[in-house]
Amino acid sequence: MVSKLVRKNCHLIFSHPYLYLCFLTIVTIALGYFYTRLPIETSAESFIIENDPDRVFYQEFKDQFGNDQFLVVGYESNEIFRRSFLEKISRLTGDLENIQGVKEVVSLTSVEDILGTETDFIVQPLVPSGTEGNVDGHRLLDRIARNPLIRGNIVTDDGTAALFLIRTSVREGDIDFDAHLVDAVRATLNRSPDIPDNVEFHIAGWLMTDTSLASYMNRDMALFMPLTYLMIAVLLWIFLRNVPAMVLSLVNISVCLVWTMAFLFFTGGAMSPLTSILPPLIMALAVSDSIHILQKFLQTSVKNIEVRIEEVMQHLAVPCFLTSLTTAIGFSSLGFSDIPPIRHFGLAAAGGMLAEFYLSVTLIPLGLWLWGSKRPIAVQSTGVSNGIQRTSAWTGRTVTTWHRPILVASLVTIVLCAYGATQIMVETNLLEYFEKDSPIRRDNDFIDRRLGGVNTLEISLRSSQPEYFLDPVHTKKIKGISDYLQNLATVSKTTSLIDFLEQMNQAFHADQQEYHVLPASRELTAQYLLLYDGDELSNFVNQDYSWVRISARVTEHNSKKLEQIISDINRFLARTIDDPSLTVHITGKTFLANKLVKSIVESQVKSLSAAFIIIFLVLFLVFRSVRLGFISILPNAVPIIINFGIMGFFDIPLNTATAIISAVALGIAVDDTIHFLIEYQLQRAGGKQRSEAILASIREKFSPMLSTSLILVFAFGILVFSSFVPTVQFGLLCALIMLTALIGDVAVLPAVLMIGETKATKLKHHIA
Repeated sequence: MVSKLVRKNCHLIFSHPYLYLCFLTIVTIALGYFYTRLPIETSAESFIIENDPDRVFYQEFKDQFGNDQFLVVGYESNEIFRRSFLEKISRLTGDLENIQGVKEVVSLTSVEDILGTETDFIVQPLVPSGTEGNVDGHRLLDRIARNPLIRGNIVTDDGTAALFLIRTSVREGDIDFDAHLVDAVRATLNRSPDIPDNVEFHIAGWLMTDTSLASYMNRDMALFMPLTYLMIAVLLWIFLRNVPAMVLSLVNISVCLVWTMAFLFFTGGAMSPLTSILPPLIMALAVSDSIHILQKFLQTSVKNIEVRIEEVMQHLAVPCFLTSLTTAIGFSSLGFSDIPPIRHFGLAAAGGMLAEFYLSVTLIPLGLWLWGSKRPIAVQSTGVSNGIQRTSAWTGRTVTTWHRPILVASLVTIVLCAYGATQIMVETNLLEYFEKDSPIRRDNDFIDRRLGGVNTLEISLRSSQPEYFLDPVHTKKIKGISDYLQNLATVSKTTSLIDFLEQMNQAFHADQQEYHVLPASRELTAQYLLLYDGDELSNFVNQDYSWVRISARVTEHNSKKLEQIISDINRFLARTIDDPSLTVHITGKTFLANKLVKSIVESQVKSLSAAFIIIFLVLFLVFRSVRLGFISILPNAVPIIINFGIMGFFDIPLNTATAIISAVALGIAVDDTIHFLIEYQLQRAGGKQRSEAILASIREKFSPMLSTSLILVFAFGILVFSSFVPTVQFGLLCALIMLTALIGDVAVLPAVLMIGETKATKLKHHIA
């Protein structure tokens, strides 16, 4: 049926070539518009299931306590408490607050301090505006030492490092807002003339991570596209040595790329660090059918251009359709993922592969006809393929002679790599996207090491009863949870309502340290909260005192360790909270990002299982042979298992990029298996013995299999130039899979086919 449709398509192309050309041009321009409308998404929240209850609650949590889009700017100096330095910090605080999009800046000079007497207290900046020159450094140190809301939060205990906490507003629909804000903050810090040259600022926070991801992604896209085009053009020339064929291939790749990226828009996807892999991937895959079609065309000596094109398309229609279909199945299996970017990536790539087949059987014949009808397209010279033919002949003799050792080596490799696969870890920390010596990693390391970290785990305590947390019985619950968190090795500092109440109680009693405890009565608590006229407390309790937040700053980023910490906290909360009117949630960006661990593993299992079952079901139906269906499994299982083994042995984690490798690679790797087995069936149907059919199949298919595999290896290899570690890992692993898949198809697959070949038949073949 596919062959008939392709033949009819060829006749239509020959009859109405310019109508076809106009149609393809209009469709490509229209889809190109949607390509340009793709949004950019780098937030960790984009990886969470859209309707996930934790994500829904997190949004409600942010609506109450404020958006967590903030920046932390850390610095260190031995002169922090000198009057001249504080004056500079005060001026810089004002400059930062004047940046459009900055809502508030908390710094050493602007942070709230609670001062009191025996009858009252007031809330004012630690260094009131206009008094910087009159600051008593010793008195300031004493104030900080008495206030845990400042000590360990804004300035280190030893007074040699401090930070600016920059809270920002949100601009919905303005995709460039965050980047412009970060650039403005960086420019303000760099041009400040007052700050000594030896003071270095370190900028960190989720906002910084998100904008860095976007910046690095744009850099990757600008690098990948020209490099991929250059690499493909060079390899096409090496394998084809024909200008019209090379140009047609590049045009086919370009149109397919535009269509695929438009499909990404239609799936609801966006440009992200994960989907930035899509363009070079699709470009490399689109060249596969082009190579098979054009090499066959260049090797065909029929003079009539229409007959020549139709003969080639008839011969390759079914295998090209099946390879595109199985690759699309591999991609579409990612549609089972609960992680939106992975799902969008898979569906867009699947659509791209189906578009690739349509374009290969339409655009390439159209281009060959338009070019060939005006001037002849030369047949490929024998000198181009002589070396490859000699290599294929040697390969055929080797695998038919040594098929048993090849099978034993394959099984040993599978066993070793299966063990390595058990060592794979899962990692969802977005900082791991960046190389260890990158500026963002260095800045985060500084904040973690000197200032208690920038990431937080948020604990939400919410009651159905108004003024619930005015009762000392209930504030003690907050105290118990806060103390538990503070005693965890990975928690550097906790902040909650109790810190404010204890500080107010101390201030109310003439700053006597022994009164740094919770108020003893509901009335006293209510009185303190009525007297408080600052702004900071609203970040930790709502207006009717029924909902509070405990914020725990953490210095741990490893997913496995964070998962254990979260599990321990959950068990503690379950033991501690026994009030049915009180609901408790762990939330925050750090919590949501860590939740990806389970989603990634589940996504890997579901997508790989779906791809494996559907692809091999298709193969069983296509070959109409249970034996060939099972035979096709081993050479394609080997590269996948090797991939997992290498990940385990070399500590390459399962993350949002590497999680898609297996399903993608399975769909790609099976392509050459299909081409080989269809050719093998044709040879067997022609009356050849098994070993003769294998040799003939290798001779016929070795060149296009080698060329497409090498193009894929180099295309994936380009990803090693990425700014993102997972993308580099994805590129290296996929390149390795393409090599091992080639070995599987030209060595393991023939070796499996040789099982059952009698010695007499082999002897007859070798004598011949």
